[in-house]
Amino acid sequence: MDTVLARAAIAHVAHGVGDPVAAGVAAARDPEAVAFVGPIRSRAVAETVGATAPAGLPLIAPISTWVGVTRSDEPGCDDPADHRGTVFRLVARDTEVAARIAHEVKKAGTRAHVVAGEHEYGMQLDGQLRLVGLPRTSDPADADLVVLCGLNGEPEIDRTRSLAPLAVIAFDGVQGADLGDDRDVQLALPFAPSAELSPDDLFSGLGHARHAAQLVVGAGASDRSSLLQALRSHGAFDEHGDPTEPDVWLWRRHADWRLTAERPLTSP
Repeated sequence: MDTVLARAAIAHVAHGVGDPVAAGVAAARDPEAVAFVGPIRSRAVAETVGATAPAGLPLIAPISTWVGVTRSDEPGCDDPADHRGTVFRLVARDTEVAARIAHEVKKAGTRAHVVAGEHEYGMQLDGQLRLVGLPRTSDPADADLVVLCGLNGEPEIDRTRSLAPLAVIAFDGVQGADLGDDRDVQLALPFAPSAELSPDDLFSGLGHARHAAQLVVGAGASDRSSLLQALRSHGAFDEHGDPTEPDVWLWRRHADWRLTAERPLTSP
């Protein structure tokens, strides 16, 4: 990111990860700031726009997937970000990931048994799977696979392990969990493999932060209003600020929880 901006003679003020809201306040008050890249976590984005949006400062969210960052009309949007049209997300939101999983299950002519954690994350993913029409059954004996909406360390991991040998497609959040040995486990993630970045660097948001910098440079804008207009007219984002053609891939889990890219999940 620094290199991309430096080549275009655009100054970059690093805000770190310690206090993203304070960084957003500082950027909003800086008359020379034309964009804010980050934060990484979705909740931090929602909190930071409280400072950046009223100031008309574009916020580019590299890897935030919570639907409430950009939307207010889908499961999980009970307390959405008040972004006022200033947020641009670079990866697929959770509902889009759910839609790709549902499309995959429909194409195969199969049915899924959903295991969802009894926490906010699990419940919103379960609601999104219902919204997009995932073919599902409440009886594991009638299922062809498990779709796991959960977090490592939570009870839904044990429930999923007990359903072996059913194959598993999981959302982000279960990495490192004991889901059973010698079992087909894949994660649906909003990342395509990169020839330049290791999976760890890719998942950390390094590549998407670089993309954010390229968007700023490519816009050629010298002020906030012009940058907002350029990003809106770029064609890469819809009216909500979500990417129009986001990547979603299946990544295969290996015994040591190393992930390798399997194949893309196509849009419905």
